[in-house]
Amino acid sequence: MTRTQEQLPAGIEVRAGSPADCEAIKSFIAGLSLRARFLRFFTPASPPTPAVLRGLCGGGRTTDVLVATAGGAVIGHAMAADAVAPDGGRVTDIGLVVADRWQHRGVGSDLFGRVIARAAGRGVSALEMEVLPENRPMLGMISSRWADASYEYGGGSVTVRVPLADGAPAPHPGRGGAALRAA
Repeated sequence: MTRTQEQLPAGIEVRAGSPADCEAIKSFIAGLSLRARFLRFFTPASPPTPAVLRGLCGGGRTTDVLVATAGGAVIGHAMAADAVAPDGGRVTDIGLVVADRWQHRGVGSDLFGRVIARAAGRGVSALEMEVLPENRPMLGMISSRWADASYEYGGGSVTVRVPLADGAPAPHPGRGGAALRAA
């Protein structure tokens, strides 16, 4: 069963992000631990450059952004950046980060499911994610959802590719689930 908004901790709202959220997203990123920033952005650097911040706020035509908020503050961020694959299909690159104190409380899983469902609704046929090998929670979330995910190791990261059959939403957590393969 996927989490719904009612199953999130009380007071958390998930909504589409917009350029109006840029300052809140910038503050959110600055408030992440060095480890959380490193696992999401592959660098502990903060604040993001203006160009990166525009992308994180959904400033592009092909970028979809979701934010989770508590008390009006951003506590989670998910984004999907769509592109055309070499075979002509639509693929999206997913990125996700949750504030340290809100991790392991369902916020990330909820954002992940929602951003994927929105991508499927746009006709995306495959997901692509760059994940650091030490980001075991994210790799575990991926492998628990898809038995057919492929993992390519190189350049210090893992490229994960997941087909979405006919743009169908991702399977529920707990169904399928390939074991993570070592390089």
